[in-house]
Amino acid sequence: MSFITVSGVRKLLDRLKAITATDGQGRSQASVRVLTTTYTGATDQKALNQLAELPNCEVRVSLDGRRTRLHAKAWLFERDTGFGSAYVGSANFSGAALMGGLEWTVKFTQHGQPDLFSRAKAHFETLWLDTEFQPYDPNNSEHQAALRSALKRESTQYDAPIGLPTFFDLVPKPFQTDILEQLDNERAHDRTRNLLVAATGTGKTVMAAFDYRRIARQQGGQPRLLFVAHREEILKQARHTYRQVLHDPNFGDLLTGHHDPEQHNHLFATIQSLQSRALLAQLGADYWQVVVIDECHHIEAKGFEQFVTAVEPAVLLGLTATPERQDGKNILRHFHNRPDGTPAAQLRLWHALDLQLLAPFEYYGCDDGEDYRQVSWGQPQLEQQQLSNLLTGNQMRARTIINNWRNLVADTSQCKALAFCVSVAHAEFMTEQFNQAGIRARLVTGNTNRDDRNAAPRQLQNGEINVIVTVDLYNEGIDLPFVDTLLLLRPTQSATVFQQQIGRGLRLYEGKESCLVLDFVGQYQDGFRFDTLYSSITGLSRREIADSVEHGFARLPSGCHLQLHKTAREHILRSLKQAINQNWRRLQTELARYAALKGSNQVSLNAFLTDHDLELEDIYRSHSTNTNSGWTNLLRAAGLITGTGSTEEAYFSKRFAALLHQDDPAQWELLTQIAEDPANYRITSDQERLRLQMLAYQIDSNTKATGTAESFLKRLASEPHTRQELKALAEVQQTRHYHTFKHLPGLEQTPLRLHAAYQLREILTAVGRWTEDSRPEFREGVLRLHDEKTELIFITLDKSEARHEGVAYHDYAISRDRFHWQTQNSAGPSTEAGKRYLEQKTNGWQFQLFVRTQKGAPYRALGPAQVLSSQGGKPMSITLGLEFALPERLFEGFSVLRAA
Repeated sequence: MSFITVSGVRKLLDRLKAITATDGQGRSQASVRVLTTTYTGATDQKALNQLAELPNCEVRVSLDGRRTRLHAKAWLFERDTGFGSAYVGSANFSGAALMGGLEWTVKFTQHGQPDLFSRAKAHFETLWLDTEFQPYDPNNSEHQAALRSALKRESTQYDAPIGLPTFFDLVPKPFQTDILEQLDNERAHDRTRNLLVAATGTGKTVMAAFDYRRIARQQGGQPRLLFVAHREEILKQARHTYRQVLHDPNFGDLLTGHHDPEQHNHLFATIQSLQSRALLAQLGADYWQVVVIDECHHIEAKGFEQFVTAVEPAVLLGLTATPERQDGKNILRHFHNRPDGTPAAQLRLWHALDLQLLAPFEYYGCDDGEDYRQVSWGQPQLEQQQLSNLLTGNQMRARTIINNWRNLVADTSQCKALAFCVSVAHAEFMTEQFNQAGIRARLVTGNTNRDDRNAAPRQLQNGEINVIVTVDLYNEGIDLPFVDTLLLLRPTQSATVFQQQIGRGLRLYEGKESCLVLDFVGQYQDGFRFDTLYSSITGLSRREIADSVEHGFARLPSGCHLQLHKTAREHILRSLKQAINQNWRRLQTELARYAALKGSNQVSLNAFLTDHDLELEDIYRSHSTNTNSGWTNLLRAAGLITGTGSTEEAYFSKRFAALLHQDDPAQWELLTQIAEDPANYRITSDQERLRLQMLAYQIDSNTKATGTAESFLKRLASEPHTRQELKALAEVQQTRHYHTFKHLPGLEQTPLRLHAAYQLREILTAVGRWTEDSRPEFREGVLRLHDEKTELIFITLDKSEARHEGVAYHDYAISRDRFHWQTQNSAGPSTEAGKRYLEQKTNGWQFQLFVRTQKGAPYRALGPAQVLSSQGGKPMSITLGLEFALPERLFEGFSVLRAA
């Protein structure tokens, strides 16, 4: 329930007391579990007290009403007979909902609509174990005080809590946990100078504080900390955040033009004060163990740059929303980035939207009637000049823009808009057009004097003007949370510019429900990258984008809407299909042209992918016919390898597509080694032999063919171009997969790693089901290794199709350490298989879980699991306890909740 009131509880309290009353043995007819929130402060604390005081009744409540995912109202009744029922609709637990209001509620039953019932139950069980919902004890004074504070905060519009509030402590929210896990992984690889990139308003300073708390707990004390920013206001807020997270009201001193610190161990300082006091020279470059730099897109400034180059902490963390600078300077050079060149930790825009950390967008792609096919895209200066010439003075396009804006809003005079233009001349022209149309506009560019530049945002906020027209001035580092409309008046295929401009309107602001985005689309030449633009704000893949453009965007971040006008949709869809259908002939033409430009000796797989914005899947096509797949095959098709290749070479090149899922760096390191000289490679361990056997059987699709690891190496040795391709593929994959995996507990004798990705062939080989002499057929959902008393459980979730009511939720992650699994139909409590599960504590069997989202996807090794409880029979519904908690991203992928 979103909220519960006394007026609702009192109507059912007598009945609840009757069914929960205990007998002489302390048993009651029923148990009750209640989930609710502090949303808008509408819940009555007395009502929760009345429920929680009932015997066999447990209440859990979310203290974070601003982003709670529980706006549903549902009553679920489970019965031992299996004839459960559910009521789902708009009825909260209140007097108005139960008696007086007009509420829409639907009833469905466990027997009549089993899939719907299992879906509702799955959602409830997952939320029940979510750390956001805290068990509430009315006899605990701290619980009482925390709930009272949360209800007051939500009812009086106080700021949202910085972390996940609990009755005893602040804990990271799930997305913050994910960021912390990313940072831990980077430091495990000795990359200790990290950049954290997250959209404005998502709490970067909070994440830095939790990161420091984690370091402090690992070390058993508070290491020396320096927090650097360029403004005193930022430092005061940061110190307050650290004090809240650390539960230490005296933590940290300020060093600014107005404050002198009593100590330097935990210091929040402006960069100007650090320089004027020459503290780095006085105390030493390694004095502070942890250094945090806020708003670090400023570090290219001379003083900042000198500081960040000189300081030598054990851990350095930079915080920014916009790592890309308009002057082209690269701040990433100051950090240890991932092998693929990306920052250490990132909170993607679509993830922040799904988590309700930003205001949702309403995007409309409008046809502007222009022809952009002659624009030199990818050549910035020439592109800008050509666009400026095309758009400046274009009155027809200006009228189209104004008409579309007026058609989509009730009144433009109520809007607070930013309009992004391609040049100063274009911005001057559009400012004039807006004003002539009666829309109050003000021009702000790099040429605008400081006073006018500062005044414009205030005028926009106060409603004195309705739109600020600019070029790139508000792309980075400016916070205008009240902006509710964005006009993208310059076409771009830069995902960075596109995302930055949209990000200017997504800050949460009181009274702002969403941000209206108007983008103006015309005709573009082949290859225009709409896929990268829309992927940057939705998180969808290239093929998902094309499908959504054609059939409607059904999978967007929470609250977002994306609509394309008919003509714009046709232009975009044609461009997307051309980008997706990278036919083999087109690829070989592009490769030949690229080789002529670079020189055939300078062409590498990694460079070709990067320079042409391609994915490995564009080269390695799992569903291709003949040999139209693979790097060596493409090189031959483009004429860069002369002569006739062997059948074996063509086969290997095509089959390397079967390796793209592998994310264990140890596997790619091994492939790099054997590719150097497979003829003289010597296997030094049983695990190494198993890895090579896994590789051989994963590549070779003929399940009737068997052979040793040595015979596979011999096949590689006879194909020099195949070896070069394997080395090139390993080089690309090593830049993309950098997570550290540990041995799979319980199966340490195998090369398998906890949480790594594997196809079924690799798993069967690793555990000895497939050997160098035999590859027996396997179609079961479980594999029993009787000698080891180990059962491997293979689960396919089919989440890609689980978006309609006909899909049952039988298998899903309930929490990070619990998994719900429905056995095969033949398993019941009295069967041999059922007894093996139920008697696990005494029979010595262990169960290993392997889970994938859909057919064809790789399995993830989730490690050993314990049977915690079981219901029903043939099939049995079993709750498994995972010995090793899921990483946050895996939990999100395996959970029934869209944004876990």
